[in-house]
Amino acid sequence: MRKIWSYISSLGMTAENRQLSERTLVLTNQLNFVMFFTLFILLVITIPLMLLTHDPIYIGTFRVVALLFVVLINLVIAHYGFTQLSRLSLIFLSPVVFILVPTIIFRYVEEESYVYYPFVIISASIIPQMLVHPKKEKILFWLSISFYFVLTVIIDKVMIQFGSKDFKIISIISTFYPLYKISQIVLFLFVNVSIYYLRILNFRFEEELNKKNEELNLQNVELKDQKEKIEKQKDELITKEINTWQKLVSIITHEIVNSAIPITNLAGMTGQMLEDESGAVLKPDKIDEETTEDIHHGLKIIESRTQALIDFVKATKSISQIPTPNIRKFNLKELFDRIAILYKMKFKESGIRLEKYIIPGDLSIEADLELIEQVLINLIQNAMEAMQETSNPKLVINAIKNTADQVQISVSDNGASISDDVLEKIFLPFFSTKNNKSGIGLSLSQQIMKLHNGRIEVTSEPGRGTTFTLIL
Repeated sequence: MRKIWSYISSLGMTAENRQLSERTLVLTNQLNFVMFFTLFILLVITIPLMLLTHDPIYIGTFRVVALLFVVLINLVIAHYGFTQLSRLSLIFLSPVVFILVPTIIFRYVEEESYVYYPFVIISASIIPQMLVHPKKEKILFWLSISFYFVLTVIIDKVMIQFGSKDFKIISIISTFYPLYKISQIVLFLFVNVSIYYLRILNFRFEEELNKKNEELNLQNVELKDQKEKIEKQKDELITKEINTWQKLVSIITHEIVNSAIPITNLAGMTGQMLEDESGAVLKPDKIDEETTEDIHHGLKIIESRTQALIDFVKATKSISQIPTPNIRKFNLKELFDRIAILYKMKFKESGIRLEKYIIPGDLSIEADLELIEQVLINLIQNAMEAMQETSNPKLVINAIKNTADQVQISVSDNGASISDDVLEKIFLPFFSTKNNKSGIGLSLSQQIMKLHNGRIEVTSEPGRGTTFTLIL
């Protein structure tokens, strides 16, 4: 049954149908099918009963058959794509076949018809309300409603004109006909005005719903775009992370190999100095003074390179072993004063002018004083190295609270700027532009800031120097 209902509903449906016309088409097919099924069941029940009771088959039965064929034809023509014709037939032809033709042509009017005909027409007036759009099909809508209204008004006169005038009910209705007809008109108006109002409300809700759907669709598109961007950024981050680890492994490998090769070579050469031509170990009295000095010098170099390798491994280990921050509230003036005292002599020797600013003066933060101090030491050390060739070196340390209620601590110098390609790698572990540096200071500083749920930013301009900013 479900498959039949689905098949009937889709009769005449094409890809070109818009949403509104598609809904009207489906409803037309469904109404035609419901009427066909109802009339068919009615005939299946009544005709055998008439035959069993030997009752004659009246015109009333034939009009049911005629209406059944009308709705069947409506379904057939809808199947062949004449959906508009099927809809108009259901709206206008049904009351004509069921009421007007039997009454006017065959003069068939039952006595009870005077009571139920008007209400059948009022009930049938719901059909155009369901199948015609009052806004987009104004002429057809008001024409169909007027058609049913006129039928409601004149149906009694038509029955009297073409039917029998001997029915007792005619004289009864005639005594209060104005009130009787007014009540039918009021009922017609009430039913149709109510349905019309509800349809207008429905259209309004549909328009609002469509607008909401469009907004949601736009939001979905934006969310999809954002998701794609996030996925792309994620891929980029993964790629950068892989590149970072590859660079890290390359740097560690390079440092270890650079330290291991001299150690191996010197160890081999020292070993050869202690052997004769046959490979036997020389006795101490056969080793001359020059060879002894060479062996001693070689061992010292081996010790130095081994210590450098140990220091490098310790530095590598320190990256992943930063102590847990001991958070406490302290005044930034205390931190700045400690830095000033620590570097007082070095600044004096290097001719660096130190300027400190804290706005407001009592600004404080909750952090690990020693770790934040270590970050500032790393930044100041880098700044001092950048200002070695500067004629009037100046270092500015300031602290302010930004509009996001975050504290910003900046370290600015007027030394040599940092190039863009170096800025991209500046926080990489072991990356350094100086041969005698481990390249872990800024990497450690960045990790310390992350442990404080903060971050470190850097800007550098040629001729103006570099500024590192801690944001907490």
